[in-house]
Amino acid sequence: MRFKKLLIVVLATSFGLVPSLVAQAVNFSHVRTLEADFNFPTDLCGNDRGDVFVLDGMNDRVVQLKSSGEVVEIKPQRESIYKAVGIAWINGDLWIADTPRSRLLKMEMNGRISQVIMLDHQTEPVDMAEMGDNIVVTDRLNHTITVLDKDFKEKYYWGNRGEKVGEFINPGFLAPGPENRIIIGDILNRRVVSFSPSGRYPQIIAKPGVEKGQIFRPKGIALDSQKRIWVADGYTGAIQAFSISGKYLGIATSEGESLALSAPMGVYIDKEDRLWVVESFASKVSVWRIK
Repeated sequence: MRFKKLLIVVLATSFGLVPSLVAQAVNFSHVRTLEADFNFPTDLCGNDRGDVFVLDGMNDRVVQLKSSGEVVEIKPQRESIYKAVGIAWINGDLWIADTPRSRLLKMEMNGRISQVIMLDHQTEPVDMAEMGDNIVVTDRLNHTITVLDKDFKEKYYWGNRGEKVGEFINPGFLAPGPENRIIIGDILNRRVVSFSPSGRYPQIIAKPGVEKGQIFRPKGIALDSQKRIWVADGYTGAIQAFSISGKYLGIATSEGESLALSAPMGVYIDKEDRLWVVESFASKVSVWRIK
């Protein structure tokens, strides 16, 4: 009798008659919405002091959201970050992926550009992340991944244009993951894939599609305190969670409904497990607490 009951439960779960024991709706509570005359912002990052920096490249600026609540505009001095896409806090400094000009910029809090890293082979950097002693940069022009050392000197690059696993069509946002993996959104191949730092041993995290557990336009990627990988879908507006092995863990919901944000792009999760999301079409930043 116990065996029959167990068999019924397994079959019911398999055919969706009872909730999955793994994937689930994850309740998010809205914390705040930030509007600062943004114009299609693209990305954001944070530092250890609780400050968050929003890249508002179409307005040629960065907006600093201080932990105190103060909002500060940072305009680059004698330089331009117009149409730059990615921003990151690396080794205690603010860095910008200056996409159309093939370079990385270190920006001081007064707007001074204190370091300019020109990238080789006409790289168009989209995003960057610190991983151990290396800096990993996605390149949308050559469909490759560039790896720099801690002094921002190029060590090597890998990848090429294509649809096979391990190839890219417009690699975009990325994040360092557990088990020494780098997680990359392969935008036009409609998937999220993790790799070793040298580009070996690819593991699909999210496959193409518009259903739960699938991705259509992978954008921002961030990990919470439980090492869940949260991915924003720029097409459906959903925020979904996956494990490093590619297991679907759930979808962000609020008040019983799946989140459907306005073309989400960059995401950032702070120390309090609050998810900060750039909603590019709405020109705002929304903040959610992961429950």
